Amino acid sequence: MRHLPLLMLLGVLGGCSTPGAFFGALDGPSFQARGIEPQHALVYLYRPRSDWADQELEAPGLFLDNRLIGGLPSQGHLALGFEGASYQLEMRRPLFGSYWTWFADGPLDFTRITSFALEAKPGEVYYLRYDELGPPPQCEAAPDAAEGPLQLVCVSLGETEIGATHEVQPFERITSDGQVERPQRGFWRGVGRALGRIGI
Repeated sequence: MRHLPLLMLLGVLGGCSTPGAFFGALDGPSFQARGIEPQHALVYLYRPRSDWADQELEAPGLFLDNRLIGGLPSQGHLALGFEGASYQLEMRRPLFGSYWTWFADGPLDFTRITSFALEAKPGEVYYLRYDELGPPPQCEAAPDAAEGPLQLVCVSLGETEIGATHEVQPFERITSDGQVERPQRGFWRGVGRALGRIGI
């Protein structure tokens, strides 16, 4: 009975992160390319399969302004639509079910793996590859290389590798202030644009 509070705390923390591939392969749909939206940059974040990633108990997560966007287990991908702006993306490793963002950007920030600045341009497609074991293979039209396991790769490499991945969560749009766009908000924004075109 005296261990009940500790077990409850571990149970709550265990629900805060995404389970790793150790507990089973992703069962989401296989990769399907999305149509390009002229007002958004299409960003694919993917993680190739590796023995290292397959043995994880908890998958690392993608953060924007210290808010979790989604977890990224082995052989998974996220598809995101970003409004044109500059974004600071971070990958964090959970510990005991929590990403410990209370310590973010401080001297005790022990869960941050890597950080990446993305300049998103509407109508463009970007492939971000996350691999802790080594840098991606080089391509002829390779973008500027970043340091760390999160790399912007050329479209040809991204298209080739992402085909073997599965969707982790449904597509989401990110506004220029770093918020996940709710479908209702997007609907009313579209109504406002339409009314603006007809002079109302």
